[in-house]
This record gives sequence, structure tokens and C-alpha cells, in this order.
Amino acid sequence: MAATRRTQLLMEPEEFGRLQAEARRRRTSVAELIRVAVRKSYLSREPDKGPIVEAILSMGLPAMDWKQVKKEIETAHADIP
Repeated sequence: MAATRRTQLLMEPEEFGRLQAEARRRRTSVAELIRVAVRKSYLSREPDKGPIVEAILSMGLPAMDWKQVKKEIETAHADIP
């Protein structure tokens, strides 16, 4: 899809310099870096899970049946005075 809207962004010179360096490293433009970041951060349908969730998922914990877990929790709570 061709870009059809223009926007202006003001940045600190140091931040822009870092973006320029990253764009050169990736062989792309600063504008494309910004578009990709906006898509990933704000427009993606699947939110970023974040490092904590990724770490938990990487543990390979067994899947649990929610109805069974709920029953166990309710049973345990019933024993609390």
C-alpha cells in the first residue's frame, strides 16, 4: 500500500542520530523504521506479550483445565477458617 498521508515529527538531535544509525545498519530509511514501530506498537492486532509472559511461556508448563483448577481453588478456600 502506498503511503498517502504526511506527518511531521520533531525529535532530539541525539535520538534522530541514533535512528539514522539504525536505519543505515538495517539498510532502510528513518521513516520506514518509524512506520514499522508504529505498526508494531499501536496497530498490530496481537499485542506484544512482553518479556515476562514470554519467559513464562518458554517454561513449558503443562496446560490445565480451568474447571478443574477452579474446583481445586474453591475446595482449598473452603478449608480456610
